Amino acid sequence: MAVDEHLFNICHKEKRGFFRIYSWDKPSFSIGVSQKVSKAVDHNYIIDNGFGFVRRITGGKTVLHDDEITYSVISSEEKFFKYNDLYKSYSLIAEIILKTLIRSGIKAELSNGSPSLLSRSSDPCFSFPTPNEIEVNGKKIVGSAQKRDKTALLQHGSMPLSMNYKIYSEGTGFSERSIKRSMTTIGDESSISKESLIHNFFISFEEFIGGKIERYDYSEKDWSDIERLEKKYESENWNFNF
Repeated sequence: MAVDEHLFNICHKEKRGFFRIYSWDKPSFSIGVSQKVSKAVDHNYIIDNGFGFVRRITGGKTVLHDDEITYSVISSEEKFFKYNDLYKSYSLIAEIILKTLIRSGIKAELSNGSPSLLSRSSDPCFSFPTPNEIEVNGKKIVGSAQKRDKTALLQHGSMPLSMNYKIYSEGTGFSERSIKRSMTTIGDESSISKESLIHNFFISFEEFIGGKIERYDYSEKDWSDIERLEKKYESENWNFNF
């Protein structure tokens, strides 16, 4: 979370774009920036089982990050700001993800879910589809959330390879049966390896930008700024005082 916000800050200072792929060292719950902890998760369950917990800078609902690919798109470039519209930039990124899944042999399509469902503060992310997200046979397969202002955007999302429905259910207080009914995973739909899926994601993203993605080497100043932000995301003030 700290790295994502740091790159978001860079994009406010100069025209830049970043594409990240990362993962989590243990099952971890993230909640949207405006959610109330008491309604979004069972925090005692999370602590008692040694799972991770953090509030994101983006909106959206509760996600269990476990066996997955997590992505981030952070940019202040014209490609994402040509139309000055959050849903347009969201749909552009959705098209990249959709091409990635189709390239990986998954029969995915864009959801036509209702925007009104976004107001459900207590339902977990994968319990319902929202517009321009990805689903397979009516089941959500990717969960994404975006923060955007007039200068830059940060969108990150979860592409579950598999899902521990028991943990997701008990951590959110939402029916395991209902989550299974509303979502699917990469592993349920394809035998593609994690490495091959990531490779296809890079290909689809490079096609969109019309060039090669270059490696970003973090400087000492970068890491200093990231460490400062880490303290924010570790703090009770950030995670609970909303």
